[in-house]
Amino acid sequence: MSTLLIGYDVESMGKPEVVREFLTKAEEVHREHPCTFFLVGQVIEENARELERLAGNPSFDFQQHTYSHKLLKTVCMERDGEITVYPGMPFAEIEDEVGRTCELLMRHFGKECLGITGPWAYYRGLSDRPDILEVLHRLGIRFTRTWGRDEHDFQPVAFEVQPFRYAPQGFGDMLEVPIHGWQDVYWRDINGWENVEGYAEYLLECLDYAAGRGLVWSHGTHDWSSVRNDPEMSLIRTILSAADRRNVAIKSYSQYYLERMEEDR
Repeated sequence: MSTLLIGYDVESMGKPEVVREFLTKAEEVHREHPCTFFLVGQVIEENARELERLAGNPSFDFQQHTYSHKLLKTVCMERDGEITVYPGMPFAEIEDEVGRTCELLMRHFGKECLGITGPWAYYRGLSDRPDILEVLHRLGIRFTRTWGRDEHDFQPVAFEVQPFRYAPQGFGDMLEVPIHGWQDVYWRDINGWENVEGYAEYLLECLDYAAGRGLVWSHGTHDWSSVRNDPEMSLIRTILSAADRRNVAIKSYSQYYLERMEEDR
């Protein structure tokens, strides 16, 4: 059976009006379908009251996206024949960036943080960085959503890159859940933000591909991009309805992680 995971990177620091517009609409869209918010710590501080309203709603899984959206490791993106380097934060800062957000999730919502999305995402996730995995593991992180780029540090990511454990790196209880296909930001940047219908067709193609092969589809989107040129979040409504028709299981990332760990015992 195929599984759909929808994760929103909630990252609009300094733009509470965008975050609150998104939260209001997401509460409506996800009444019957779970999702995960990967929250930037500064966004929690700026919107704690609005997030508290959703903290007890079983449709919403709260995880993290670092404190200030600093990259966990360097991205060397090759796009249109040009290479641009986006440096990762110094290793010494990772513990603070992740630890502060873990503390905010516990203090404001009473939630233990199990999962993280790496800002910008990376090729092969953190497979080549056991030092970073060690820090995350020590802070309680048990699943990561960090593989979101191809060998050019761009996109799309093949659906055949399915969730896997970081056992070879020494962390068998940590699961990587890659982001598949194109993230909304890049697809819509290339094909036009106003091309909502075209993006909907692409998303349905992704769903059909995953459902026809019994794969996990981990879909990457964001707070600000979900409502840009689509204030009713019709794109998410479309794939949720189509997933129901295809009998695709819709789960939060933490639900998927816990079930996967139980199945693998």
